[in-house]
Amino acid sequence: MLHNSDSHYSLDRHAILSFGKARARFLLGLILVLTPDPLAGVDLTGSHTSAPCISNCRSFGSLVHVAEAASFLDSLPFSLFIRNADRGKGQGGVATKVKKISSDGDLEPSLKDGIYSLAAKKKTASKASIKDPAVSIQGTSQSLGQWDLVGVSGVSAMHATLIPNTNKIVFLEKVEKNSHAHLKEDPSKFSWSVEYDIEAATFRSLHTQSNMFCSAGGYRPDGTIVSLGGAEAQSDVVEGWNSLRFLSACTNGTESQCDWDTRKDLTLKDGRWYPTVEALADGRLFIFGGAARGASMNSAEIAVPTWELYPPLLSNPTRFPFLEETLPYNLYPMAHLLPDGNLFLFANKKAILFSTKTWSVLKNYPELPGPPRNYPLSGGSVLLPLRPETGYEPEILICGGATDFSSQAKGQDHCGRIKPLAKNPEWVMEPMPLGRMMPDMTLLQDGTVLILNGANRGTAGYGRAKDPVLSPVRYQPWDEAGSSSRFAVQNPSYIPRLYHSIAMQVLDGRIMVAGSNPNANTLDWGEFSVEYRVEMFSPGYMFSSTPRPLLKAEATLSRASVQPNAAMSVSQLQAANQSPERGQGDGTTFENVISYDTVFEIEVQFYGGAWTESQVITPKGGSNGRIQVNLLNGGFVTHSTHMSQRLVGLEIVGYVAGQSDQALNRLKVKGPRDGALTPPGWYQMSVVENGVPSEGVWVRVL
Repeated sequence: MLHNSDSHYSLDRHAILSFGKARARFLLGLILVLTPDPLAGVDLTGSHTSAPCISNCRSFGSLVHVAEAASFLDSLPFSLFIRNADRGKGQGGVATKVKKISSDGDLEPSLKDGIYSLAAKKKTASKASIKDPAVSIQGTSQSLGQWDLVGVSGVSAMHATLIPNTNKIVFLEKVEKNSHAHLKEDPSKFSWSVEYDIEAATFRSLHTQSNMFCSAGGYRPDGTIVSLGGAEAQSDVVEGWNSLRFLSACTNGTESQCDWDTRKDLTLKDGRWYPTVEALADGRLFIFGGAARGASMNSAEIAVPTWELYPPLLSNPTRFPFLEETLPYNLYPMAHLLPDGNLFLFANKKAILFSTKTWSVLKNYPELPGPPRNYPLSGGSVLLPLRPETGYEPEILICGGATDFSSQAKGQDHCGRIKPLAKNPEWVMEPMPLGRMMPDMTLLQDGTVLILNGANRGTAGYGRAKDPVLSPVRYQPWDEAGSSSRFAVQNPSYIPRLYHSIAMQVLDGRIMVAGSNPNANTLDWGEFSVEYRVEMFSPGYMFSSTPRPLLKAEATLSRASVQPNAAMSVSQLQAANQSPERGQGDGTTFENVISYDTVFEIEVQFYGGAWTESQVITPKGGSNGRIQVNLLNGGFVTHSTHMSQRLVGLEIVGYVAGQSDQALNRLKVKGPRDGALTPPGWYQMSVVENGVPSEGVWVRVL
């Protein structure tokens, strides 16, 4: 059935819609099948042509405009059928497969006026023809995952980050004729950022005072989201080059408090477009790179070759020769905080170890083989999970990107992996099963990396990419290089996610996928339209034959926390070690808190068998433990860059089994060693049993 849950649609095995007056109703039905957009307020009563529907539905980013090609219909995971609802079977009412739909609504086969029904029947594995450039697969959810349409994003989700201690995510976009979100107090005005409720699949419009386009972001230790940098002034929104914006979880405040706050008395020292942010061991944000204005590629004339901190140092901004040496391929440079407190920085093909004490280069690494990996060639990078079994030895993985700056460039089909703190670090190259540029490399709670989104031809930028790569690839860091299980191609989506797409794991273990804004003029459909559909990818562990473990932290970790008064001045907030923003509301909230290098307890229920303490305690050296406790920060995501993303495994030091079937077990876990391993702030905690993670709970590391 085609289920309507107020704000979203999802397709099961069959979808039936009634429609009348031929083409207009058919087109509306097709839009509802192909997109989850509820067409509220669109009145098609009495319409005999498709023109009103096309006019009203154009901005919804539907795929109708490309349905003229029969190959498009062949590529869908379901077949479309039409039947005259006035006639029964045997009276001309036999369902007929739709072969072609033109952009003006004409059909093949053609229809006369009347009342028709539209059905969408899921194809079998042998008949489905969703294809990536190099692979076509269909498989069971347990091994290859499952895709679901869950809602609409309201804005084009080109930047995203989770709101700590909630089940919500914030989306940011550029100021353009692109938004479907309107301001509550003035529906004639658009919103350029929304708070999206993951469980309810609804969004709330937020207010933006400066242009967030091509910005960066991170968190303060108290969970406040910091968005910084941006683009030129547009409409009634001022330029955002040097803006600092603040947003926090808000359960007690009014909507006016629970909103973006752009402070005129707090700004970046340098204006930045396409910068990168990484959280440091003490909770400060390291901000570097970018350009002084928008461009297809960086250059000496517009580059911002400096770094600075928030809260700032008196000496900032500071010139950074590394950003001059790596021109022109160094927009959205890559950064990862290592467990020794220093930064691994990468741009173009070069990588350095940068001290956060002396603010100097400690080491130059060998160049990564192959073409450059930064915008507009746009590869992706990830700090692989930091595990106690290996002494938290860090490894960096960089994958994909375009082969060169041209419309015919191919997606690179290899990754480079390096141990930056090894005595003689070298890049180890590995082949990927699919070429891909603009990948999102998303850490999952089980310690794997999901590589998804992007294209196999062209580069990043408006109108430059083709051949969308629809199948994610799951990377298992602990398997042997070259083994068949190292890279595993997953079930494909049918929605292209090109330039300006995002992916991020949410609390229940699924991966939210949204965005794709590949056209400079967003009112133009082009070959690939702007996307507002929100998907969830459920990895195989969501379908384990053994129930997922249960984690409860509130009984042992929860404490009351008094939020700062919104009327406090900037100096008062800073003196209280709180962020100078208004969006936390007032009153008392509850937080799950763990402290550095301190043992704490959590309650768990396992379903994979009876465990003994010796089996549960984290082993020293060797393979990963069968029971794990992990902390995940999904980071701030934009343009294939996952800023401050990290997963840290904690050491399990004790286990007390429940005394009855109903009693919960207790794990004794040691808090993170220090801020270099786990910067202060909010993380999703999960317990993993034999590779199957529990749902996450928010915890704050202090």
